Amino acid sequence: MAAFKDRLRALRRRRSLRLIARSGVFDEAWYGAQNPDCAETGLAPGLHYLLVGAARGARPHLLFDPDWFARGRRGARRRAANPLLDYLRFGAALDPSPYFDAAHYRALAGDLEGLTPLGHFIRFGLARGLSPAPFFDRAWYLAAYPDVKAAGLDPFLHFVASGAREGRSPSPLFDAPWFLAREPTLRESGLEPLPAFLAYGAPAGARPQEGFDPTFYAGAADVPLGAAFSHYAREGRAGWRSAHRILPPPGSPAASFQDLPWRRAGAPRPAAPFRVMIVAPAGAPAARALRKALAAWTALDVHVLARGASAEPEGFEAALDLAGLARAGLPEEIALDRAARALKFHDPEAVVVSSGAPGPALSRACRETGLALLTLEAGAGEAAAARCAGLLRWALAYRETPRRSVSVAVPNYNHARFLDERLGSIMAQTLAPDEILFLDDASDDDSLAVAKRWRDRSAIPFVILSSAQNGGSPFRQWAKGVRAARGDLVWIAESDDAAEPRFLETMTACFARPGLALAYCDSKTIGPGGDLLASSARFYTDTLDAEKWLVGHRAPGAQETAQALVVKNTIPNVSAALFSRAALTLALREIESCRYCGDWAAYVEALRYGDLAYRPQALNRRRQDRESVTGQGERGLEAVREALAVKRSIFARLRVDDARLAQSFAQSAFEYERRSLAPGGRRPGFAANPGLQGEFDALGASIARLGPALDACGAATLRFLEGLGAHDAGLTRAQGRALAATAFGELRALAGRL
Repeated sequence: MAAFKDRLRALRRRRSLRLIARSGVFDEAWYGAQNPDCAETGLAPGLHYLLVGAARGARPHLLFDPDWFARGRRGARRRAANPLLDYLRFGAALDPSPYFDAAHYRALAGDLEGLTPLGHFIRFGLARGLSPAPFFDRAWYLAAYPDVKAAGLDPFLHFVASGAREGRSPSPLFDAPWFLAREPTLRESGLEPLPAFLAYGAPAGARPQEGFDPTFYAGAADVPLGAAFSHYAREGRAGWRSAHRILPPPGSPAASFQDLPWRRAGAPRPAAPFRVMIVAPAGAPAARALRKALAAWTALDVHVLARGASAEPEGFEAALDLAGLARAGLPEEIALDRAARALKFHDPEAVVVSSGAPGPALSRACRETGLALLTLEAGAGEAAAARCAGLLRWALAYRETPRRSVSVAVPNYNHARFLDERLGSIMAQTLAPDEILFLDDASDDDSLAVAKRWRDRSAIPFVILSSAQNGGSPFRQWAKGVRAARGDLVWIAESDDAAEPRFLETMTACFARPGLALAYCDSKTIGPGGDLLASSARFYTDTLDAEKWLVGHRAPGAQETAQALVVKNTIPNVSAALFSRAALTLALREIESCRYCGDWAAYVEALRYGDLAYRPQALNRRRQDRESVTGQGERGLEAVREALAVKRSIFARLRVDDARLAQSFAQSAFEYERRSLAPGGRRPGFAANPGLQGEFDALGASIARLGPALDACGAATLRFLEGLGAHDAGLTRAQGRALAATAFGELRALAGRL
């Protein structure tokens, strides 16, 4: 009987080995590398897995995760002790890994030729470039991480093998750095970001990225909160559904206003500074009369949403045929909702005109975003159109002004390796600048040779201004460029950054309304090799105000300085800004002596002479380099002193309320103590550091207010500090709370020094 049982076990083992070999879901070489004892035992990898590996939870393939598969088995009877055999025989409908969606792949691949979804993907789908899950985008991943493309690696295998562990994002749908910063509990779960989200975050309504609000989406799509992300990934994004009250839906073909399938009668022109969207599904006479009247407004872009013949664009109009979209399966209400929300994000000062009473979808979108909505009497004619045109002129503050000329100053020091990208992005602007000033600060690399190649083929006037000796500060180069500039507006385009093609077109339009000193947009952050580190700079400003930077806005310079710039530099990169040359020229005397905080000082000084405008589109790519001047300065005291000097200049000139004053000192204390945690960073506490006492003495009047301010706003200030700690992905929750407490103690010590 024992011999019979042995023969039976051997037969079953051979059958199991044949099944595993045919499945494609066992990688002998990979398994052997992951389990060194396999070679020591002398067993073949497959046999080792059957006898030893499966029992201890070893993975048979990079793409098969026994723990994740077992999680999917909950509530269902497990029919084989070996998880891979259980999957091959009974569980192929389940997901074998957090990175592989069986239902998605089955629908995509069609006939699986007798294989499991994962086996078919490994054997055929991977080579064909088929998507393993709706949240992984091969093309996006290669574009976001050029090092993967340069190495010739398969993007999906790279992501699963190392990218996820390194905190890289799989697609626009899931922003790993943003998620980790917002979810400190899951950050410490020990799981990689996406599995942590899928297993625990999504069911609880956590957000996978800034532009996806599960509560908003679940309500709009009428799906359970826990299913919001999967529904959007499978259906919603392709169906134009909005995923956030204002922000663009991630990965959607209708993410931005320009992405919508507008039809134009002629070639597109650069965007005008003013914008109206006319919603006239029925093509009423009054709507036609209004469109005819607006054709003479040369500084206005007109976008029309109508049906059939009424959707034919005229002149410089852009039109969208609602009937055509409906025939393609896109409901009119969804199209109107997406167009209105996209318009608000694109241009916060745009106006919508509805021919007749607006429907519920349009009304709700305008109400929730604050988009201005005018109603045109549908049954009336030219008189109603004339009245509406008058209201529109007032609502837009419409005016026709000559186009402002733009000078681009490119300060450079030893950035030859970035110059093709930098200068190429300037040349690719949809609104070309009027001159380019290349300012080289005695580089000893090939910077001048690269600049000369671009100059020699440039259709834009291109001047090279080189220094024989390095000036020691980038801000002296800024000043040199501004003084040489002839344009009405100045763009300081730092040599290691880059811009999206519509940067100048978008930012120049802000200056159509008078009184503006500077305009800036959101920025992406990239690494030295161009890899995407952050899709927005709002991670830095959210701790101050989580709503303000979601939408474009305009504010008086003094107000913006006293409410935002007094706390920290809320314009993280000068390459994202466009200045009035007159205002920036007046600021130069404040920045030439700076080494680290001259950009911040320039913003504060320029805003003495005008307003600030902000656009939430990430049209700038800011390169982060620990060896840059800024990166080096963050590790020393000189940058702290310069930052305190900027704040001192604000306190001396503007009335800053107690809450902001306390936050201003709190931000400085937290940043100081955070950098003290770095290797070799130990130093005296913020309030006791002898190297800062001179600045504290100069800040005496403001520090005298700090004690009463903490008495009044102490609890709120501590919460602010705790928010800084919670949003720092480099800290555990306990470390974040401890650092906040340390910084708060330093504030008390600083307030008690007088």
